[in-house]
Amino acid sequence: MALGDYKIESIYEPGYSSFIPSEDSPYLQKENLIPAKKIGMTTDPRTADQLSALSLTLNQGVIPVEISQISPDIFDTIPKQHFTEMKRKAKLAGAELVLHAPIQGMDPSGFGERGWQQSQQDLVERQLKDVMDKAALMDDKGNMPVTIHGSNYHGSTWKYVEDEETNKRKKVYETLMAVNKQTGEAQPIKEDKQFHPGGDLEKGSFINPEVALEMANRTQWRKETDAVLFEKETADKIVSEAPPGAKNAYYEISKGGRRAQEILGRLSTQEREKILYLQTAKSHIDQAELSVNSLFDKAYQYAEDDPKNIPHSRTRKEKREKLKKIGETYDRLINGGYLTSELESLRKKDEEKYEQVSSHRANLQNQSQSIQFLTQELKKLNPNMFTSVEKFSIEKASETFSNVALHSLQEHGERAPALSIENMDQGRFGFSQGKDIKNLIEKSREKFVKKAIDEGYSKKKAQIFSEKLIGATFDVGHLNISKKFGFTDKDLEKEAKEIAKFVNKVHLTDNFGYADTHLPIGMGNVPVKALLEALGEEGMKAVKINEVGGWFQHFKKSPFPQILEAAGSPIYSSGEGPYWSQAGGFQQSYLEGYGQMLPQTNYQLFGAGFSQLPSSLGGQTQQSGGGRMGGGDF
Repeated sequence: MALGDYKIESIYEPGYSSFIPSEDSPYLQKENLIPAKKIGMTTDPRTADQLSALSLTLNQGVIPVEISQISPDIFDTIPKQHFTEMKRKAKLAGAELVLHAPIQGMDPSGFGERGWQQSQQDLVERQLKDVMDKAALMDDKGNMPVTIHGSNYHGSTWKYVEDEETNKRKKVYETLMAVNKQTGEAQPIKEDKQFHPGGDLEKGSFINPEVALEMANRTQWRKETDAVLFEKETADKIVSEAPPGAKNAYYEISKGGRRAQEILGRLSTQEREKILYLQTAKSHIDQAELSVNSLFDKAYQYAEDDPKNIPHSRTRKEKREKLKKIGETYDRLINGGYLTSELESLRKKDEEKYEQVSSHRANLQNQSQSIQFLTQELKKLNPNMFTSVEKFSIEKASETFSNVALHSLQEHGERAPALSIENMDQGRFGFSQGKDIKNLIEKSREKFVKKAIDEGYSKKKAQIFSEKLIGATFDVGHLNISKKFGFTDKDLEKEAKEIAKFVNKVHLTDNFGYADTHLPIGMGNVPVKALLEALGEEGMKAVKINEVGGWFQHFKKSPFPQILEAAGSPIYSSGEGPYWSQAGGFQQSYLEGYGQMLPQTNYQLFGAGFSQLPSSLGGQTQQSGGGRMGGGDF
C-alpha cells in the first residue's frame, strides 16, 4: 500500500509456502540432496563417555552415527562393554553405527617426531588391529567402515600453473617432501632459483622440486661411490710405491703362522716399516670393500621400478636380476674364478688349488681391481635413496593396511569391519591428492590378496574381500583446503573422481579453504553438492557423516537442524511437503530469518489494556530492567 511518499510492505516472515530460503540460510540449492535418514553426524570426539554422546545424538533423530575419537589414550579409556552397549542402543533406535579410529600419533606408515621408524609402524599396526576388534563389538550389520587417516605426517603440496607450451593449467609440486629411504629422515624440497655462468643473471633459472630431487639423488650416489674409489685409489698408490720384495714378504706374513714369524725375524727395521705401510693399504682396501658392499645392499634393497616414460626403463625385478649377475662376477673376480659358496667344497677336494685361490684373494691389487669393477657397475644403478613421502608411504602404509584388513577377516569372518582410508588436508598431511589415495588403496588390496592366498583363501575370494574390506572415506572439507594453494572447485571435482569407485564413507564438513574448521555444511565455501555429484553412484550409496567436532567445541550445541536445512532434506519422512530450508516459516531462528517480529511481549503491552503497560508509561506493571520490547522483566 502506498500513501504519498510512504510505502508499507509486509514485515512478516513469509513461511514455507514461499519456497525461497532467506539469504543467510546454508541451503545448498538442491532439494533432497541428502535424505534425512541418510544424514549422519559424529559424536563429540573429545570424551571417552561415548555412551552419553551417542544418546544425545540419537535423541535428535540421527540415523547414521559415527563414534569418533581423537586421542588413542581416551579411546583406550572406553570399556569394551560400552561398545556392545552402543550397538544395543543403536539397534533399539534403528540407527546405524560407524567408527573413526583415533588420530594422534597414529601414522600407518610409521612416521613420528623423528621421521620413519619400523618400530613405530609396528606399534600403529597393533593399535589399528585393536580398533578393528572393538569396532566388531559394536557392528550389528557387518562390514562397518572404520575411518583411518591415510597419513598423520607432513606431506607434499601442489599448485596449478600455466603450461607455456599448451597454455593450459597443470598441477605441479609446490613443495616436495623427500624421505631418505634408509634413515627415514624427511625434508622439504622447494622450487629453487639458481644463477649459472653464461646464463641469464637477471632472471636466473628455476629448478622445480622434482628436478631438485633427481639432482640430490645423483649427487648423493656419486658422492658415496666416489668415496669408495678414493679409498681404493689411496691403497693403489701405496701398493705401487712398495718394492716387489716388500709385497712378497707382506703376502707371506698375511698368512700368519710360524712362516710369518720367521720372515719378520729376518727383516730390518726399514723393511718392517715398508710392510706396515702395506698394511695401511690393506686398511684402505678393507674400508673400500665394506663401503661397496653397503652400496650393493642399498642398490638391491631399495631398487624400484623406473618411471614408464623414460627410455630403457627397468622394473625392480630386472634391476635385482642385474645386481645378482654383477655380484656373481665380483665374487669370482675376488676369488680367482670361484664363488665364495664354492670355496669350502674346493678346500676339501683340492687343497693346492684352494691355496692358490687364497693367495689370489690376499693380493691387494686383485682386491682393488674387483672393488673397481663393482663400484663402477653400481654407479650405473642409482637406487634413488631420496623419494617423495607419498611414494615412500604407499609402500609402508599398504603393508600396515593389508595386515590389519587380513587380521579383521581372520578374527571376524565375512562380517569383519572394513578399513576406510581417509584423504587428508594438503599442507599438513600426506595423501591429500586423489591419485595418491587411489594408489594407496590399490597397493593395499594387492598385498592383501597375496597374503590371503598364502593363508589358504582362493584368489577369487581374496579379491572379493579386498574390495569389501579396503575402501576410502572421502572428506570434502579436507579436499577444500587445497584452495589455499590455488585449486578451483573444478580442480577439486577432478580429485574426487580419482577415488570415486573406492568410496564407502563420506565426511561432510565445511570450511573456507584455509583451515580444517569442521563447520556444518553450507556455512563455508566447500562445493558439497558438486563433489557429491562427482562421486557418482558410489557417493550416493556411501554412508554420509557430518564431521562437526569443531562445532561442538566452540558453539556447545548441535548443528543438526542447520545440517538438515543445508542438505535440502524434507521435514516429513514421506518426502512431501516443505523442506527444512523453509522451516523458518514455522519457527524463526537466527539462521532461518529475522526472528519473531511480534514477540509475546508485544501482545502483553498492546493487547491487554492500559493496566499492563509499564509504570513509566502510566501503567501498573513494575519495570526492573531490559528494553520494553526485549522480552525481559519490566
